Amino acid sequence: MKDDEIKKISDEEVEKLYDFTKKHFVYYYDLQVELVDHLANAIEEKWTEQPQLSFDDALKAEFKKFGIFGFTGIVEKRQLALQKKYNKILWGYFKEFFKLPKIMLTLALILFVVKAMQYIHPITAGVLALAILLFSIVRFFVLNRQYNKKVKKTGRRWMLEETIFRCGGISFIFFIPYNFIQSLFKDEYTVTAQWIMATAIVLFALYEYIILYVIISKAEKLLNDTYPEYAVLSQD
Repeated sequence: MKDDEIKKISDEEVEKLYDFTKKHFVYYYDLQVELVDHLANAIEEKWTEQPQLSFDDALKAEFKKFGIFGFTGIVEKRQLALQKKYNKILWGYFKEFFKLPKIMLTLALILFVVKAMQYIHPITAGVLALAILLFSIVRFFVLNRQYNKKVKKTGRRWMLEETIFRCGGISFIFFIPYNFIQSLFKDEYTVTAQWIMATAIVLFALYEYIILYVIISKAEKLLNDTYPEYAVLSQD
């Protein structure tokens, strides 16, 4: 090698960087790509100053800059950022049900639950809430099974995709407060309580519908917008 020739990372060394990130608990492919790119650039920059430095020594020196926790801080920051992105998407779809024309459907559903409590039985509210909850649990596990199969097939995990298919990390089981669940089994309600109960159940149903169906149906577009390479790599 000539003295003025700058050393470059080889394809084999790039693969070693990918293996290095995996060994240090970075399992998401999108984050691996970012870290590998950062490490490769940093190593090549070191080589401009110390061309005699080996690849392994340059990598160790760069990794020390991440501190005793390694890549953990970066992973947590990225997860937080994508969780905020997911919540913004969720809230955007949720607000649509309180604007015309969807607000008419929301009001109709609330009225339907109120009338069911009045003319069928007050416990109808409890039955509806538990039915939504049980259905959501089943749907949640089906989606997780589909996601795990896809990960096994492609060998890649994408952070936003996991956030979407695992419902944003939000446990729908605790969406309804405990005291609300207790109140579902009362025999009688005041008119005001009926409307409050019906509204809570409809909001719960809309929330579950959005995270388990609406966002899932738009997952591929969201992922392609976030990761341009997703469409190609996810088919491998």
